[in-house]
Parts: sequence; structure tokens; C-alpha cells
Amino acid sequence: MATFESATATFDVCTLSPKRELIADAAGALALVETMPAALRGVKLGNKSYTAAAAAALAGRLKGLRGLVDVDIADVIAGRPEAEALEVLAHLSGALAAAAGGGDAARCAAEALDVSDNALGQKGLDALLPLFGGTPLVSLKTCNNGMSEAAAKQLAGLLTDGGDTALERFHYHNNMSGDNGAVAVASIVAASPKLVDLRFSGTRAGRAGSLAFAGALRPRHLVHTLDLADNSFGDDGGEAIAAWLADSAAASPSAAAPLKKLVLRDCLRDCSLGDDGFAPLMEPLTCCPDLVHLDLSGNELTAASCAGGWLAGCAPALEFLGFEENELTSAGGAALALGLPALPKLATALLATNELASKGALLLVSALLAKAPALGKLELNGNALDDAALEKLGELLGDRDILGDMDDNDEDLADDDCLDDGGLDGLEAALGAVGI
Repeated sequence: MATFESATATFDVCTLSPKRELIADAAGALALVETMPAALRGVKLGNKSYTAAAAAALAGRLKGLRGLVDVDIADVIAGRPEAEALEVLAHLSGALAAAAGGGDAARCAAEALDVSDNALGQKGLDALLPLFGGTPLVSLKTCNNGMSEAAAKQLAGLLTDGGDTALERFHYHNNMSGDNGAVAVASIVAASPKLVDLRFSGTRAGRAGSLAFAGALRPRHLVHTLDLADNSFGDDGGEAIAAWLADSAAASPSAAAPLKKLVLRDCLRDCSLGDDGFAPLMEPLTCCPDLVHLDLSGNELTAASCAGGWLAGCAPALEFLGFEENELTSAGGAALALGLPALPKLATALLATNELASKGALLLVSALLAKAPALGKLELNGNALDDAALEKLGELLGDRDILGDMDDNDEDLADDDCLDDGGLDGLEAALGAVGI
């Protein structure tokens, strides 16, 4: 990773005053930075909201900083009228760019920038232009900013400028970019061969934009932390992501070990995959032994996605498995249980709201307790266990306090009829082994 990861001196205005507050005047702003040293690698101004007067006073102090490469101005204009908010951003960005440029804003040397939670839109991005005018950014976070299609296109132009970016970290979450904006953001990713940490989630992209983004992922990317949640990938998107994952898994370990400690954090949650979209991912997942975090919740997956042995390939390092809000039914629960590999590091299993009835749920819990000795959190709410099953569940868990709330359990939601049709080898013996 680049220098932003090794910054050792960062000044955070919340160190002395951690509460969320409005800084209304120059005196209040200057009090926040009274102990700020002149030489710094990083500065954090967030969790405060500034008036224009406060920002102007703060800017005067910030201009004198030297050595600045890491700038965090996330969440600095909450509650301010638009005109004043833009003025605040302009004051801060101009001063920080000058500080990072050794007194010259046109030579801004900031490498890491977090401007999240500022409801930017294109006008806000215009106010921050000084921070994009110098050294290529290595890390950029612009989340929860209302980035429209126009803002996304402008950002793509600023970052790529006809060539590759230096980005290693790029977080673009909870914006309003739509399909065309997603295409613009995809062009940033396609031009960023050094990416290791990528977040593209909650952008209101439809199928076209989601597919464009999935297609922008390249084998050359060294991404180990990936979040693609809340997009509309469908089966075509599943194929595109599977192709990237397979190519990355096949890459030479000498090429920075691209899948070392792979974290698909919330990666494919709520992505409209369905069984057809998930099927292409099964084989490449078997080639991810360093996978740490995987969330496939909210994808309308059924029992068909619970077979195939794909979980065995990513089991050795897996610490988090999200599989809730699907449609597994007891047949899916039983299929998962019967094929469950050893999960020595699994600490969290999310299985809520899956139409699991008594037999399937108990069989799956029994398998998890046997195969995942480190399990510390189990979510099973929103399923359909009858009173006898709840009592049996308590017996299985014993004194292990790992089960979340069960206040939404309703035995009428689903049934175990699907298990009476056979077709699952070893089911009868497995049910008998746990006293079902």
C-alpha cells in the first residue's frame, strides 16, 4: 500500500472535543486546532459542522500546515444552507490544498481524501476542485454524497484525465448516480490497476449500470476488499463477477497474492442474483481459500444454491457468512448442513428469514456447532421453528450464548414437507443423529 497507510501523525479535531456540534464562530474554530502542530501527515475535521465564518478562520490556520498528504473533511456541513455549505467547502479545500502543496494550492500533494457525508452533488464537487489538482490520489472516499450522473462524470474526468489513476482505495457508496453515473464510475475502476479496496454500493444503478461496473473489474486488479452490495447484477452480472474472481484466483501468487485475505464485505448482498446469477460464482469461490468475509444475503437464493460444494473451497479462513433473507426452505438448510465443511474460523453466521422450518433449521444448527468451533454469533430469527424445535435448539446450544433474538419466529411461515420427498443422501441418518 502507499504512504497513506503509514501516516503516523494525524490531528483529529474530535480528540479534545468528541461530541457532534456546530462550530459557529472563528473563536470556536481556532480553539479546536489550538494544539495542532505545524507539521502533519494527516488532518481530520469531521464530526463537526462549520459556519462560513468558522471555516474561514480555520482555513487561515490550516494554510500553515506542512507535510500534509491525508485530508479528511467528511461530514463538515451538516445542517448548513446550500450557499453557506459550498462556501465552507471552498474555504477548507483551498486551505488544505495549499497546505499539501507547500503553500501553493495548484500543487496540492494530498494522496488520500475523504469527503463523504457532505451531500456534495456537482456543486459540492466544484467547491473541492483544489484538492484534485495536484498529486494523483491514492485513496478516495466519496460516500453518501448524492453524486448525480453529472457529478459522477465530472469525477471520472478529474481522476482519469485520459490515463490510469493511482487509486488503491476507492469508496463510492450511497450515492444517486443511476445507470449512466455507474458507467462513469466504472471507467474510474477500469483505469485503476492498483486497486486493493473497492466499494461500489447503494448507487441506485439499474441492471445496465451494474453490468457496466461488473465488466470494469479486471484480472489486473489486486482487490482484496470488495463491496458491491445493493446493485442489480442478475445472472449476467454474476457471470461478470465470476469471471473476475476466477481470473484473480488464478493469478500468480508472486503478483502481490491478489486473493490473500479476500474480504467480500457485504459484497453481493441485495444484488438480485437469484440462483442463475449465483451459479457462475460457485466454481471460482472454490478457489478462494483465503476468503474472510462473504455475504450473499437478500438474493432470492433457493435450495438450488446450497449444493455443489462451493463452500468447502473458501472454508479455511472464512470468519463471516451472510446467507439471510433468501428462500432456502428446509431443503436448502438440510443441503447446506449435509455438505458443510470444517469452518475453523467462522465467528458469525447469518441465517435469518430463510423460510427454514424445524427440521432444516435444527439440522443446520447442529452441523454448524460441530463444524464451526469458533462460532460466536448465530442469527436464526424470522424462520419457522415450532415449540418443540425451539426446545431442541436450546438443548443443542447448551450454555453457548450465541443465538440472536427469536422474536420474529413463526412456525406457520413454512413447513418441512420438502424433506419428506427424499433426494438428500444421508438426510435420515443426519436427522436421527441430532434427535429429530
